[in-house]
Amino acid sequence: MEDKNKEFKLDIPKKENHFKAEIVAFLNSEGGTILLGVDDNGIYNEEITRTNSKNWEEKISNWITNAFYPDVSHLIFTYPNEKPFRIEIKKGVEKPYYYKDGEGFNSKGVYVRVGSTKRIASLPEIQRMMLSSKSHEYERLISKEQGLTFKYLQNKFTKNHLKFDLYGLMLINKSSEFNNAALLLSDQNPTITKFAVFQGTNVNTFLDKKEFTGSIAEQIDNILYFSNLSNRKKIIITGKPQREEYLDYPEQALREAIVNCYCHRDWTLSGDIKIEFFDDKVRIYSPGSLPDGLSFENIKEGMVAKRNPIVVNALDKGDYIENYASGIRRIFSEYRDFEKQPNFYISDNGIIVTLFNRNYVSINEPQNEPQNEPQNEPQNVVQKLNLSERQHKIYEILLAKPNITRAELSQELNVSIATIKRDISKLQSEGKLEYIGNAKNGYWKVKN
Repeated sequence: MEDKNKEFKLDIPKKENHFKAEIVAFLNSEGGTILLGVDDNGIYNEEITRTNSKNWEEKISNWITNAFYPDVSHLIFTYPNEKPFRIEIKKGVEKPYYYKDGEGFNSKGVYVRVGSTKRIASLPEIQRMMLSSKSHEYERLISKEQGLTFKYLQNKFTKNHLKFDLYGLMLINKSSEFNNAALLLSDQNPTITKFAVFQGTNVNTFLDKKEFTGSIAEQIDNILYFSNLSNRKKIIITGKPQREEYLDYPEQALREAIVNCYCHRDWTLSGDIKIEFFDDKVRIYSPGSLPDGLSFENIKEGMVAKRNPIVVNALDKGDYIENYASGIRRIFSEYRDFEKQPNFYISDNGIIVTLFNRNYVSINEPQNEPQNEPQNEPQNVVQKLNLSERQHKIYEILLAKPNITRAELSQELNVSIATIKRDISKLQSEGKLEYIGNAKNGYWKVKN
C-alpha cells in the first residue's frame, strides 16, 4: 500500500503539475518510488501501462531536464521495462526543490511528503530547507563579530607543541576578516552546551545540570570531564591479584559520540548540544540531520561528508579527533558484546545518540530510589564473585542448550545480564568459548 516512500498512479493526470508536485514532494522529503499503471488499491493495470509506457518515458525524461529546479538529473530515474512502470526519486541535498511555473522561484511549486500524501511546504519549512542546504557554507561566511580572541585554543595547541596559525587553519581571509568557523572556535563563541544528570530513567528529577560557554574546544573539554565523572566504575574481585573494572559506558564510545556533535552538527540551527545522563543510559543530542544526503548505513560503512571541514580540521590538529571517519564504527565496536546496542535517532531537526549503561540492573530495583550517587561521592561498586563456580555452570548450560540467550542464562543463574556478559566475554577472550553464526540464528560452542 501507499506510504511515505511509495505512491500509486494509474496515469499521468491532465493537470501535469499535480504529478510534478508528487515528484517534488519526494525530492524535498526522504525520496521514494512512484509506480505508474497502478490504481489507489495497488492493483496493476497492464493494458494502460502498455498503451502509455512510451509516452510516460518521453514526458518524464523531458521534465527531468526542464521542469524542476535545482538540477534533478542525478536524482530521478525511470524504469519503463519493469511491471509496473517505476520512477525512483532520491532525496535531494539542495533543497528546496520545486517545479517551474514561469521564471524565478515558484514557492507554490514546493511540496513535501507527509505520510502517504503531499502538501505545499510552509514558508518556515522552505526557510529551513534553504538554511540546511547552505549549512556547509556557514563556516566560510564572514562573521558579524570581528573582535575575536583564541586564548583557549592557542593554549591547547601550545600544549600539543603545535603552531597556532589563523591563516593555516583557514579562520581568517586575506582581508584579515574572521569567518564563522573562527567565531565557533573563539573565546567569544555564542553557542552553549547543556549537561544534565537525572535520577532514575526519566527527566522527572535533576541531580545536576550545567551550561558551558566559550570556544567549542573548551566546551568539549568540560563536557568530557563531567561525562567521565558521571561514568561510574564497577569493580569485581575474583580472587586474582588484579581486580576487574567495568565502566558504565565504554570510554571511547562516549568520547566519540560527544566529539561527533561538534564536528557534524548544523551550526545554522539555533538548538544546543545536550548531554543527558540517566541511570540506564546517556542521551547525546546534536542539532541538524546527516550531511550531504548520507544515510546512517553509509556512515557505518565508513563513508564521509564534511559539513564543517574547517572546524573538523582545527579539532583534528588540536588532538580531539582520533581516526577521522571511524567514530560510528568504533562506537558499535565498543558495544559488540552488549545486548543493548547504541541507538541513533535521526530526523531533519537533529540526531539523538543513546548509549546504554552496561552495569545497569533494572526491573527488580525500586524506581523511586536514587541509583546515581552524587558527583562528589565515591562511585565505585565492589562485588565478590566466585567466578570458577559460575563458569562451570555456564559450561554445563551451554553444552545442554547451545542456543540459549544471555538473558536466559542470567535467569537460570540468578545474576544480572551485565554479569553474564562479562563472564562470557572473559571466556571468549581466553579461547574457551566461541559464538558461531549471527545474533538471531547462532549458537555457543564450548571449546575446552
